[in-house]
Order: sequence, then structure tokens, then C-alpha cells
Amino acid sequence: MSVLVQQSGNFQKLVGLYENPLLEYWQDKYTDTMKDSMISTFFTKEQSDNATEAISELVGGPKFGEWKGEFTYGQQKEGNTKVWTPLVWQAGMAYDRFFLSNAKLLNLKNQQGKFALAAARLREYATADVFTNADKANYTRNGVTLNWTVTADGLPVASTEHPYANAAGTQSNLSTNALSEANLESAMQAMFAFKDEDGNDANLQPDTLVVPTALRQTALELIGGPGKYDTDKNNPNIYYGNVKVIVYKQFRKQEGKTDQPWFIMDSQAAKDSAKLINRLESGEDFELSSWKKEEVQQWFFGALQWFSAGIFDFRPYFFNIPA
Repeated sequence: MSVLVQQSGNFQKLVGLYENPLLEYWQDKYTDTMKDSMISTFFTKEQSDNATEAISELVGGPKFGEWKGEFTYGQQKEGNTKVWTPLVWQAGMAYDRFFLSNAKLLNLKNQQGKFALAAARLREYATADVFTNADKANYTRNGVTLNWTVTADGLPVASTEHPYANAAGTQSNLSTNALSEANLESAMQAMFAFKDEDGNDANLQPDTLVVPTALRQTALELIGGPGKYDTDKNNPNIYYGNVKVIVYKQFRKQEGKTDQPWFIMDSQAAKDSAKLINRLESGEDFELSSWKKEEVQQWFFGALQWFSAGIFDFRPYFFNIPA
């Protein structure tokens, strides 16, 4: 009777056949998937190596008027601050010696492709959830409770009772109206009337209508042509050329709701308000690692994502979330 002992050198060679091709394939697959990402449309990407990040002074800027002498930064009212705490997302796969002996590169690529898609889609859905659950204090993604919908005033992005930091009263950027021309105009007028933390005009320009796929036809009918679609008078469409439509595939109605949500936003102010902060030292959206355990003849492949996302200020948005 004889015993065959697998030498570690042979295992090293076996892993070497697949390691670099799969690492490169994972990166290419992830990058291709992220090309269609909507994150850059709604969020400003920031790089950081701090344990937490705080953002303030986005809505408490100075009021312009007659020049009466220079003022210092310390004289401005600080308003609210939003603190961002990154969350680590990680996953991995392990291949044993016997699987590698019988595997083909194509089979391994198929598994790694699904792995890369899952990583890219995690970022997409975790950030889109901020808008889907805008009227909630938190939501759950992959079994983790996230408070990325909470703004600097401590309330969800969409609320009927947003307070001022330095003035009395509250403001609302939330309604339950279905998408129609009248309700779109009502939401825009509400945004025109928004005030900053000091009670001064926030000077917003609602220029972008965001809808889920279920409202695509309605939104394009409202915005997409020079004439109104629902009248034989062919009245001029005042939104045509002035309001952009974004059909956001990952934006969807909440569980338990029967009607579809939608929101209007000031696209420039929204990019200042919404942040996606990456904490990885590489500066990339992900980090990959590969390691071997000779004693158990296994090869491990892991991916890491370390980021936080959320919205600082509610004002660039007006949400309609019907029941």
C-alpha cells in the first residue's frame, strides 16, 4: 500500500495558473458593471482615511447684500453637522486543491463574474436605498441596518417637520401625491420657497425629475415634448427643455406601498448634499486579496468595500411617496 503526498510546490503552481487571470477578470467585470452606475449622478465621491467625516456649512452661507466690511469665517453661523461613519463590506471565496485540479479557467471566471457583479450591485442598491426609503430613519441592506437617510438635522431626508438651525419654524419636503402635472408644479413651488438655516431664501432651482421605471412613461409624457400630451390644444409644455427626467432603475416603491414614489431635485445642490465616502487606501471602489493555506491545500480570494453614503441637507429634494 502506498500513499501519495501532494507537494506544496505543485499546489503553488496550480494556484498560479488561475490567480492573475482571475484577479484581472474580477476587476474588469466590476469596472464594466459600474460604467452604468447612477452613483455619480446623485452623489459626490470623496476619498478619506479618517475614522469619521463631518460636513457642515453647506446651507448656512452668507447672505449677499451691500458691502459693509469684511467678515471672518468664525462670524458665520455654523448650523448643523452631519457625521459619516464608514461601514466595511466584505466577501470571499475559497477553492480547494481538488477543485482546482479539475476546474477550467472559464468555470472559475463564471464564479468570479457573479462575485464581481454582487460587489458592484451592493454599492448601487445601498445608495439607491437612500432615496427609496427617504422618509425612514433607517433601512436594512444585506442584513445591516443603515441610517444613511438621516440628514444633519437628525430627521430622514424626506420629512414634513425639518427644523431650522438658527430660526424658528419647520419646513416640509415630503408629500404623498401621485405624479401629475399639477403635483409636479406643487413640488417645484415648494422648493422655490425653501429657506436656509437662517431663514433666508435657499435659492434652489428644481431642474430634475427622478422616477422609478414604473413611472417612466408618465414622466416622459409630462416632460418629453414641446406640447402637452393630454390636450388637443397642444399648449406649450413649460417643463420641456427646463426639467430633465432621470429614470432610476434601482429607485423603487417601498414594501407595503401600492403607488410609486418620485422626487424633484436641484441637481447641482444635490451633488453638494449627497456624499459617497470611500475609505480604502487604494482610492479604488474595492480591494482584492488572494492568499493560500498550504496546510489545507486551499486558495482564498476576497474582496473588500469600505464606504459610507448619505445626504447632508434635505433642501435640494422634494419627495412624493404615496401610500
